[in-house]
Amino acid sequence: MYAKVTHFTIIYLLVAVYTGGMSLAQDLGLVEKGKSEYQIVLPEDAAVQEIQAAKVLQDYLHRISDATIPVHHDDGSISELEILIGKVNRPEVDGLSLEELGREGYYIGTRGRKLIILGGPEKGVIYGVYAFLENYLGCKKFTSEVDHIPRQSTIHLGQIDEMEIPVFSYREVFYNDVYDPEFMDWHRLHSFSGKGSSPIAWGYWVHTFHQLLNPEEYGESHPEYFSYYDGKRHAGLVPSWDGKSVQPEAQLCLTNPDVLEIVCENLQKAIDENPEAKYWSVSQNDNVNYCRCEHCAALDAQHAAFAPEEKMYKTHGSEYPALGMGSMLTFVNKVAERFPDKIISTLAYQYTRVPPKELVPADNVNIMLCSIESTRNEPLESGDPAFSEDLKGWGKLTDNILVWDYNIQFSNLISPFPNLRTLQPNIRFLKENRVSAVFAQGNIQSGGEFAALRAYLLTKLVNDPEVDLEKEMTDFLLAYYGQAAGHIKAYINLLHDHNKGFTGRKLSIFGSPEEEQDSFLTPDLIQAYNGIFEKAEWSVRNYPDQLERVRSARLPVSYAMLEIEKENEAEQWEMLDSGAKRKLPKEISELLYDFIYHCFRTDVSRLSEWHTPPKEYLEKYSMVSSKD
Repeated sequence: MYAKVTHFTIIYLLVAVYTGGMSLAQDLGLVEKGKSEYQIVLPEDAAVQEIQAAKVLQDYLHRISDATIPVHHDDGSISELEILIGKVNRPEVDGLSLEELGREGYYIGTRGRKLIILGGPEKGVIYGVYAFLENYLGCKKFTSEVDHIPRQSTIHLGQIDEMEIPVFSYREVFYNDVYDPEFMDWHRLHSFSGKGSSPIAWGYWVHTFHQLLNPEEYGESHPEYFSYYDGKRHAGLVPSWDGKSVQPEAQLCLTNPDVLEIVCENLQKAIDENPEAKYWSVSQNDNVNYCRCEHCAALDAQHAAFAPEEKMYKTHGSEYPALGMGSMLTFVNKVAERFPDKIISTLAYQYTRVPPKELVPADNVNIMLCSIESTRNEPLESGDPAFSEDLKGWGKLTDNILVWDYNIQFSNLISPFPNLRTLQPNIRFLKENRVSAVFAQGNIQSGGEFAALRAYLLTKLVNDPEVDLEKEMTDFLLAYYGQAAGHIKAYINLLHDHNKGFTGRKLSIFGSPEEEQDSFLTPDLIQAYNGIFEKAEWSVRNYPDQLERVRSARLPVSYAMLEIEKENEAEQWEMLDSGAKRKLPKEISELLYDFIYHCFRTDVSRLSEWHTPPKEYLEKYSMVSSKD
């Protein structure tokens, strides 16, 4: 029978693993000196995921040992030496129930000399095979292109009895390389938009009010559908964050009954076009211009946990009161009532972040809580007590919570951003407070500061918040940087040692290198970083791939130097006759050209979230700044 587990818990039972070359007694010999008498067995009517799992296992066993283990269906002859994949027709499997596994859990076990890998109906058995390869055979998948497949001609296993239920029901790490299909399956990841190997689980993602009731369609004819403040309705459009499109200037009037009907009608149309999607976001536009009409204000006041302006939050350069969820959650609950077979998700974001009083989310309402205001030089719990209080408050109302956490600096994607020491305490904190899903915001652009490392560490954490993260980092650095691993670790430690939560200093996701000149980007530290990287580059000078990765790791230091020099010294640079640009000092131009060239070589796509590809940065670097 299965080991007993509870949801949000990973338990490994009786995991005595013996591999070739050890003197202890061997219980199950999969491969002996590159040969195997085993066969992989599938159900007669195997599902696609079971076939994929069998072929993955066959492929990796061959890569490890050179042994080719055949794949058969369970309608053939029965052997004592079998690897059973899925719900095969064998007595060893008959007594095992899949119900405890849920949709994505897996079971790995031995019965006599047989190995069994089962999984939930979504991708559980595939996850089980990759977990077996990593946990028992020492394989690792660090990036889409960097892995570790140990070679051993003999593979012996001890008795195994392991079941894993996902800690979080939804796990997405928002980095470009993560969406490689095998990386996603190996690390049990999702994608809201169906990237990589993930099916599309979300019909609408976030900021959907304009999709469900568009001001371009209704703004002129029905301004009463939109936010009332400053003495009038606001049904217009303003430039979007990307500078290339427009977005609504405000929100919807959530107490107008016509708004509810139009939103539900348009949501039904979208569901009819994509009936398989389970999650549908009914959520505020990306601004804080909520409706202050008499009826919306009354609901907000009725369910407000705090008096107006008792709590003030700030991001995107503006400050706003923690209004709460009165009118928003009342509206979303009514929508959810119309669609009982779907999960209706809504944002607890900026002005709606505070949980309401005397108002509970419906059973099929998902709360997407966002930590956009939080500092990144300390863990969430200690560094942002206000967010911690809000999360704990939501956890008292529901366990259907997705936390959108932020792990990069949007405005400077390639700048030094020393938040690695906050990753594990943050994910642990979410687990401890009834969070059921995690969206780890990273850099979807190609390139960026420690993109591969941060993606790998977050991937490990969303699957197991208690993982030995220091060991995982060490393993990654060795595989990725080779003999330069120790130097890169020294740089990471020095950078983070000077990123403590000094009084009044906030490491912001909208910050810049210039703001850190008295913390982790002092002249002395920058000189020390460059000294470390000189040693790192020398140590892998004969290994082109690793040398290129080391130079990519150095790009943030070069970028910080360029930004700080431009901020501090640009006024001293000689003006060209055209008056439009300054003449760069020789050492600055050399640094700039080297920086841009390596960006080109390694496909760094943007230096800021919405804009600034490397070519544009090069063209504009010496332009006269606005302060002139």
